Amino acid sequence: MAGFTYNAGSTALQDGTLDYLTDANVKIMLLTDAYTPDKDHATVTSLATAEVSVAGYTGGFGGAGRKVLGTKTLATDDATDRTEYDAADPTAWTLATGENVKYVAVVWENTNDAGSIPLFLIDFAEGTIPTNGGTFTFSFAAGTYAYTQQ
Repeated sequence: MAGFTYNAGSTALQDGTLDYLTDANVKIMLLTDAYTPDKDHATVTSLATAEVSVAGYTGGFGGAGRKVLGTKTLATDDATDRTEYDAADPTAWTLATGENVKYVAVVWENTNDAGSIPLFLIDFAEGTIPTNGGTFTFSFAAGTYAYTQQ
């Protein structure tokens, strides 16, 4: 899986600002290829300008396009010396044609986008996925990710 942990997200997870396993406001959001990844982005405001904005996805703070992650788990992988964050797969989106999805961000929504913290960025390393009016599904899978579009 290509991607990284945002610096602010790492701090929030380590200092107890949020508890990944129990916080109900950990969500997933879709970003277009207009986003320029930067580990120093400290608020969701820095990501929101590149959030998907086609019919079938309502972005912004509290928008229905951002899906709550349920059944979150943590696992230690001694072979790769890392902690793996996982979650139940979010429900699919039906996205109108018109944009290219390039990234998935896991964020903690707090009071508004300026008060919310980006945690992780997942990069579709194989390229962008154009929205085509069909169903877009993102899946977490054993330390990696998967997506399908029909």
